[in-house]
Amino acid sequence: MTGTRWPVIAITDAKRKARTWGYKVIDGAPDTGLPIHFIIHDRGCTSIVRVRRLKHAAYRVEDIERYCAEAIREIRTLALPEGIYRELWVRGPDRTWYRYLVLKDSIEYLEYDDG
Repeated sequence: MTGTRWPVIAITDAKRKARTWGYKVIDGAPDTGLPIHFIIHDRGCTSIVRVRRLKHAAYRVEDIERYCAEAIREIRTLALPEGIYRELWVRGPDRTWYRYLVLKDSIEYLEYDDG
């Protein structure tokens, strides 16, 4: 992530949303050089989170794989202990959050209750 501008407002909004959903949030720091923005933990599950903003509404898995390929590649390179998940949180122009689980060879949309 060296030289990459962090989407600061989107990251702040994502952390706020994570807390609303009941997650404990551990802040990331831009000077670490890691391609993550924060860590979430709830009910024994821990995930690293990378945030992306999209300027257009394209949230199908195929779209995310294309438009967020670099972010996906970067978080896949992290050597994480078993049981730590990788997530990509995407916010589009409608300011709605979409969450994706990044697996070794694919990504999956994570459904959630926004209530």
